[in-house]
Amino acid sequence: MTRKLKILLYGDVDINIMDGSAVWLTSMANVLNKDENISVDVLLKARIKNRNLLSEMDNLQQVNIIDTFTDYNRKFANGNRINTQEAVQLMEELDQRNDYHCVIVRGFQIVMNLLESPLSRKTIPYITDINHDKDSVQEDEKATLKKIYDLFPNMFVQTPETKELLKEVIGVDGKKLALLTPMIPDFDQTPDFTNKNNSMVYTGKFAKGWYTEEIISAFKVLNGKDRSLILNVAGDKFQGELIPEKEKITNLLKTQEGINWVGAIPRSKSLKFIDQSDIGIGWRSESIDNDSSLELSTKLLEYGRFGKPVLLRRTKMYEKLLGADYFLFVESEEDFVEKTMEIMYNRSLYRKTAKKVYEASKYYTFSSAYQRLRPVLWNFYNEKIKLVFAGHDLKFINMAIEYFKPHPGFEVKIDKWQGHNNHDEIKSKECLNWADVIFCEWGLGNAVWYSQNKKQGQKLIVRMHGQERLTDYPNQFKMENINKVIAVSPFIFEKFHHLFQIPREKMTMIYNLVDTNKFNKPKVNSQIQYNLGICGVLPSLKRLDRAINIFERLWETDNRYKLFVKSKMPKDLPWLMNRESEKQYYEDLFERINKAPWKKNLVFDQHGSNMEEWFRKIGYILSTSDFESFHLAPMEGMSSGSVPLVLHWTGAETIYPREFLFENEEQVVKAILQRKGKMGLSESMKKYPYENFDKKIIIKKLENCILA
Repeated sequence: MTRKLKILLYGDVDINIMDGSAVWLTSMANVLNKDENISVDVLLKARIKNRNLLSEMDNLQQVNIIDTFTDYNRKFANGNRINTQEAVQLMEELDQRNDYHCVIVRGFQIVMNLLESPLSRKTIPYITDINHDKDSVQEDEKATLKKIYDLFPNMFVQTPETKELLKEVIGVDGKKLALLTPMIPDFDQTPDFTNKNNSMVYTGKFAKGWYTEEIISAFKVLNGKDRSLILNVAGDKFQGELIPEKEKITNLLKTQEGINWVGAIPRSKSLKFIDQSDIGIGWRSESIDNDSSLELSTKLLEYGRFGKPVLLRRTKMYEKLLGADYFLFVESEEDFVEKTMEIMYNRSLYRKTAKKVYEASKYYTFSSAYQRLRPVLWNFYNEKIKLVFAGHDLKFINMAIEYFKPHPGFEVKIDKWQGHNNHDEIKSKECLNWADVIFCEWGLGNAVWYSQNKKQGQKLIVRMHGQERLTDYPNQFKMENINKVIAVSPFIFEKFHHLFQIPREKMTMIYNLVDTNKFNKPKVNSQIQYNLGICGVLPSLKRLDRAINIFERLWETDNRYKLFVKSKMPKDLPWLMNRESEKQYYEDLFERINKAPWKKNLVFDQHGSNMEEWFRKIGYILSTSDFESFHLAPMEGMSSGSVPLVLHWTGAETIYPREFLFENEEQVVKAILQRKGKMGLSESMKKYPYENFDKKIIIKKLENCILA
């Protein structure tokens, strides 16, 4: 079972009429559909009479359309549209049945009716009809807006400018205000920014403020100058003062030479219509577009998406969006005609102007909009996230596991594997069927199995170290089922991308974590300046022989030097001793130790988890391996005040400060002798692991990755 955020979406708009508010409803559904863990019920206000806009929601897998006049066997006050009281009643009934996490509504009247509804505690209202002139906002308007702000958990606003206006007008900090910009479909292909057909395009409603008559008049002048020009027009909604003029304007659209009017068409066809045209028309009256205006035209963005330059009235907001030098700002019919004629036949100007609008529109795609909305929406999800940690060796991630176990937002289960590819499949299937998020520690057989069995809606994260590069497991990943691959260092990030072609966009780098506070203990005495330490000397690539070489040379100068080895012994790992080369390496090494005059100064400490106590006696912590992905011991040593000495394995420079990296054993010996008499690390250097690798910092990054 995977988590689902259940949302009820209602716009107090007629889906049969193509205008911005109805387009908003279909766009919102498309945006919410971007997350497979969201399910959406869209309640329709009006009886379905055409599918021009409704068809935009036909293939959305997470979206369910509630056809009010078909699905409910009851009479409404109006036979074609429900009123806001009826809408609230239906929404409350739906919530009783489905227990939504969140309700999103658009429209001032529906919001007012929700003020007394129990739904208000989980509703986000979106109100666009706000007076944008702060000096003319009446006291009763302020009081109403303040009441809405105080009652609802969040409010959507269209632009940052609207947010700032509301903060000032109603005197709030604005923490509840979330940005819900105009939204346009995603686009991948970059247009060629060329004029192909000498055509202009207008899609939308016909209204006084939208300059319907002025646009027709200006085009008539253009057509008189150049018969090759075409004006493509889509839409059939007449509004306000133009309703009485409908017949006259319709006749003009049908008879004016050069005008191609197609009436109302689905949004998908409208977008194709735009793509086949060359210049978009967004010129509106000063009453709509002025320096106090805070609404951004969706049409501008739709034109820009296809790389079309757009005729616009100059406003502060559009200057901010496109630059004050944007060529197609027009104030009059004369501007409209002159600038259209110039840009149609000036390739470089056309390209420059079109690219500006195109670049500006990228911010407003469905995918970008969802990423901005996601934190707000999921904040309404009050059920715990079911998190599984799966792997054979969890010691490096255990601190994170212990953080998530008592976390109020998570439930945790462990799928402990017995080896790289050995596990209890029944247990793993139980975890799989239970989980919302699966975190594979190491990218071995565990990541292969979960990537091949992950269910729709689940998130799979794989954290990779270094050992995986020597196996074929990453080649067996079903990469399309893995949401994120975590590399524990920059070098590991690049290495796995190169070796296994893991897509960069699926990768992130999060360092290993250290409990710096646990290691911050006083050293036992001044003798630590002679004490070297090394942790974990199996297998042979850990190069205990190098550590012994360094210790031996120091002992020859001063027999107070000691080497403390904290590790399992070769005999503790039968699989290691079954490898002839490994067995021979350790037999030779222990024969050398047993014959050496410094034998008593080489101390083998019992393997165990009491590292913080062990480090109290260590002045220098060695890393002599042929290769490491991170090597935690030197970082833990730094946290305790021990000096890290790293024989420079590839990638160490991306983790440890340069002053602690050495190219050969002699450099390490020299560095220790030069520090004789000094006690451990400086306090400033002890801050390095705390500021960069402390468990609080790293766990927060892991949590963000899980929640992302």
